[in-house]
Amino acid sequence: MSGSALMNLGMRAMTANYASLQTTGNNIANANTVGYSRQETQLANSGGQYTGAGFFGQGVDIVTVSRSYDKFLTTQANATKAASAADTTRRDQLTQLEGVFTTGETGLGYAAGQLLNAFVDVANNPADASARQVIVSQSVDVASRFKAAGDQVSALQSAVVDDVRSAVASVNGLAKQIATLNSNIVAFNGTGHSPNDLLDTRNRLLNEVNQYIGVTTVEADDGSLGVFLGGGQSLVLGSTANALKAVPDEYDPAKVRLAVREGSANRLVPG
Repeated sequence: MSGSALMNLGMRAMTANYASLQTTGNNIANANTVGYSRQETQLANSGGQYTGAGFFGQGVDIVTVSRSYDKFLTTQANATKAASAADTTRRDQLTQLEGVFTTGETGLGYAAGQLLNAFVDVANNPADASARQVIVSQSVDVASRFKAAGDQVSALQSAVVDDVRSAVASVNGLAKQIATLNSNIVAFNGTGHSPNDLLDTRNRLLNEVNQYIGVTTVEADDGSLGVFLGGGQSLVLGSTANALKAVPDEYDPAKVRLAVREGSANRLVPG
């Protein structure tokens, strides 16, 4: 074996180990980075060179840099995130609604009970003017409490609509980013190597989307990811992002429903 062959073998070994150290250093640097997947340098034997004395190894080659990723676990994590976000939102809204319909002497039930008791008193003693006056007073109190509760419920409803519109704007922004990433990932997949950081970023954005609305994904052969809502409507398909909209409910204009804008039509999302 010539000196140049030894030099070449040594350079291959140094390059491969330097790449492994660089990948390890990147893993350490991103240990606390949200959404980062640990990476690993994949090495392969360069193969032997035949000589009259047999085959001599030619060192090591760098194949690619792979990422530790489990599709099933990621899908389950996203689904859990969506369920958790939905439960949290439901709990917060019910807590506020519970504050409107309080128990005890300040609640609607107590005032209605007092009004019914006043009617009983009048029924037992119709000639009692003070009993009739109590009915009037209790009626005013019940009406006032119902009006206050109605105003609070309307305010809560308006706040929910505002929250939905805000969430829709956030989802649309995330969908556009995912569509752009799809385009870039498809382009880089043509090199034969996985664009690990772009894939991590796309997964992180999907996780954020699931904090607003539950979605499912289907990976295409070219590496792009289709993002679909519960009714099968596509939010992201390849490099195209459809707009999610909050449209007035046909039975109650004070409420809104979610719809996906596909072409010139709005397709309602089952809810």
